[in-house]
Amino acid sequence: MPSRGYIGIPFMGAMNAGISSNSISSDYLADIVDNSSSADYFTSDKFINQLKHDNHLNISVANDLLSAGWYADKGFWNVNLSVRVDADANIKRDVFEFIRASRGLSDQSWANANLHTDGFRAKVSSYMEAGVGYARPFGERLVLGAKVKLLFGIADIDAKVEDVTMKTNLRGIAPNQDWSTITDEQLKRVKGKAVIRSRASLRGSMTGLSLATDRNNYVDDIERSGSIGFAGYGIGADFGATYKLGHDVTLSAALLDLGFISWGKSNTVSSSSDVERVYDFDGVHAGEHREEFRKTMESGEIFNSDLWNLKGQESKTRTTSLRTTMVLGAQYKLLDDKLTLGALSTTRLGEVNTQAELTLAGNYSFNRHIGVALSYSMLQSQGKGLGLGLKLGPVTLATDYMYFGKDSRTVSALVGISIPIGSRHESSL
Repeated sequence: MPSRGYIGIPFMGAMNAGISSNSISSDYLADIVDNSSSADYFTSDKFINQLKHDNHLNISVANDLLSAGWYADKGFWNVNLSVRVDADANIKRDVFEFIRASRGLSDQSWANANLHTDGFRAKVSSYMEAGVGYARPFGERLVLGAKVKLLFGIADIDAKVEDVTMKTNLRGIAPNQDWSTITDEQLKRVKGKAVIRSRASLRGSMTGLSLATDRNNYVDDIERSGSIGFAGYGIGADFGATYKLGHDVTLSAALLDLGFISWGKSNTVSSSSDVERVYDFDGVHAGEHREEFRKTMESGEIFNSDLWNLKGQESKTRTTSLRTTMVLGAQYKLLDDKLTLGALSTTRLGEVNTQAELTLAGNYSFNRHIGVALSYSMLQSQGKGLGLGLKLGPVTLATDYMYFGKDSRTVSALVGISIPIGSRHESSL
């Protein structure tokens, strides 16, 4: 429990953002998120050599629009209005190998190519939460707390590609032709057939969301119109406890973001595929099929709807879960409580990725208004998990993962400004 109440500066009470990957360095993260059709970062040997079989990407942004906390008798109340955006992706290495092949960077010839990818899973969710929390001591050692949150869903997009297989039997084309540079004259000389089999799904919820289709009724893009509103509603909860083993040692545990959001049918779109699409370069529609195949193959997009061959389905109400986080901690105070040493285990459970982290930290308070913290997180950062925090009166600046140049795989930042209110509670645990 904090020693005093507080009022967060509107829109600046606590702003934090982080991006992390188990394999992909920050030099390439912007290119992946941008998902441009003209991208070529995957042609770099440096990029492909750093990939693992499963490549995780996690982005999290949160901002307290309004927040406050205060003591009432022995208990501590807090309220907040916050907005959050979470994005998770698990991209198989063979997705990038597949795209590299389309640029001619494969040992397979287009005369008899057989390319396959197990695909990826990606999920983006955004919502606003309004929470009320309460904590109080039970005896001299134990503190229990809980928060109930109303959730207002803004958007949720879930894309899953289970399998894409492409087989070609082409003539009149260079064995390692780059489809992004093939000319119209070269394209006209291509004969034979290509077959793409895909199994994928795309579901999304957001006000004004719709699926755009091409002339063959395949999903070509996701479109949105009108103003942004709430497309779903739900409820969440946090639970926490601390226990003092003695004057200097405290153990803590918390379970955060238990809950769900139910998204309305009218604000939801759905599509899927389990089809085999044939491109015949010899038949009466050869010209059309050549152009469609080139459009599919020349793209540098990971999220390439032309490759998935999705078709729209009837929309249904859907329910999604929050990314629940489990936290276990221990701290030891010394030097008249000026120095605090601690360890923190954090496990974030997601539908796409599960992240675990173990952090060792030290915090020194020069006085009630100035303090500095140093931490080291050892699991997610590939040896570069150095963190730094600084408290200057009402201002807090911190990072769990400092930026160490283009090879950094995990980076985070937090800025918070809050005004203390009320008298100090020296006996708070």
